Amino acid sequence: MMELQVKEPCMSNVQEAFMNEYWDERSSSYSDMNMRQFYSSRREAWENAIFSHVREDRSLKVLDIGTGPGFFAILSALRGHDVTAVDMNGNMLRQASCNARMAGAQVRFEQVGHRLLFPKESFDLILSRDVTWTLTDPKTQLRDWFDLLKPGGKMLYFDAEWNYHLKNRENFEEWKQIKRSIESEGIVFYPKAGILDEVAVTLPMTHEDRPLWDQKFWSREGRSCRIYKNLNPYIFNREEQIHYKAHPVFLVEVTRDR
Repeated sequence: MMELQVKEPCMSNVQEAFMNEYWDERSSSYSDMNMRQFYSSRREAWENAIFSHVREDRSLKVLDIGTGPGFFAILSALRGHDVTAVDMNGNMLRQASCNARMAGAQVRFEQVGHRLLFPKESFDLILSRDVTWTLTDPKTQLRDWFDLLKPGGKMLYFDAEWNYHLKNRENFEEWKQIKRSIESEGIVFYPKAGILDEVAVTLPMTHEDRPLWDQKFWSREGRSCRIYKNLNPYIFNREEQIHYKAHPVFLVEVTRDR
């Protein structure tokens, strides 16, 4: 693991290319990990985590942002919704398309950049998993996401403080101890995961306290927002709970007024 050096948040084109190359290489193993969850009891847990917050009295127009291997998109499509799923990484989208075919789900997959070019008020439901930590301009980008919601629409994004160890020296030392304890349980980390630290330390969300930041942001925006903390016991099996014990997953639910 790299030595901690706190830097000003700013992602260069070189770092962005590095991030894309990382996910190119990891797309297959990351897809396998997600689809193991899909073809297990965790699928129902994730469906409950999402759709217990959603009124499904008709087919909804759904946008899955940063779809990765398509987990949320496939779940939504199989429930009868009209799903568009976007990602910046082409290899991830190829994995997602294959996964959707295997599951019998109809999803429109599109490769995008940082800005989403859909018309405003296009979607009833916006979903995202483990994406907001990567945002380079989170306030602007989250506002853009919100603008895509129809009146009465809802945005649900799941994330965690995946890079809390990069905030300060104390967190960094704590994480080294936690990581050793996790490995002592026989849990194996992705071998190259640590190389993302060089990029993650430059990202704005790495240096925020979340989901407190999200609560304050949406409150200042005048939006209806609810926060659900530490979903790990509900969405992960025992091994995953050990693996992610330092990273409690939270859900941010934002609703657009009618």
